[in-house]
Amino acid sequence: MKTSFGKWAVCASLLCAGVAFADEKEADDCLRSKIWSGYDEGWAVRTATTTTLKAEEHRVYLVTLYEGNEYKISVCGDKNIANVDVVLHNANGDELKRDESTDREPIIIYTPSETDTYYVAVYAAQLAEGKSESGVAMAVTYR
Repeated sequence: MKTSFGKWAVCASLLCAGVAFADEKEADDCLRSKIWSGYDEGWAVRTATTTTLKAEEHRVYLVTLYEGNEYKISVCGDKNIANVDVVLHNANGDELKRDESTDREPIIIYTPSETDTYYVAVYAAQLAEGKSESGVAMAVTYR
């Protein structure tokens, strides 16, 4: 017997069953809005990226920060995440700065005392109830 599955069978088995998909575009749109509004305050983009994170998963980004510049590290998570954290580490792995918020749009500001390699860690601290992954966007801006 041959079985045929139409688009509604796929919807019923995946989408209608409450499977949550990460929305990197939602996170990126949020971040782009922050970047654009920052231009009025003299901020310029150093780097920007998006990713998908599962519960308690993290991504680490390597970035060179220059002495004398002020840096703002901004993160936006999609509706699937309840709390995303961002932490800045020096080249030795020592924690320099951590956001203290419990939301999906953390920001930290840091002015390095020396030019060096730093690590930005973005951590999915808590997903929204029933969600399995989240779209997350991160930018480093400077002035």
